[in-house]
Amino acid sequence: MRILTFLVPALLMVATNAMAEEQIYELLVSSDSNWTSIEIRDDAEWVNAPRGKSINVTGKKGIKSYTLSPKKMHLRTNGRGEVTMNLFVRSQNTVLGLNICKGSPTSYTWIRSDQSKQKNDVKEKDYCEKAALVLQLH
Repeated sequence: MRILTFLVPALLMVATNAMAEEQIYELLVSSDSNWTSIEIRDDAEWVNAPRGKSINVTGKKGIKSYTLSPKKMHLRTNGRGEVTMNLFVRSQNTVLGLNICKGSPTSYTWIRSDQSKQKNDVKEKDYCEKAALVLQLH
């Protein structure tokens, strides 16, 4: 019984410390493609806006659909007009592994943190590329 009395608080402290290391980062996304998707390759996940913040999506030509799951963001627009948004990601890592996809060969999709920016502007239709986005330098 004495072992349990010691073990349970110690396990709770370890679990609390592990959860405390996760941080939520705000990222900015912009695209002029008719569809865009950004998928997370590692253990991070997209999350709802934290208290006091909100997710904003604006599009010049209108937005057909917007889907956000823990691992993937997918956006369809009514045409080739620029769309900008902010997203939030929860991660224990300081670098975020992503697959960035776009639907038009002459379009671009970029995602930016406070520390770095990744851009997909290769001239291929339905092109996806792997990227690593720095979330925090220290």
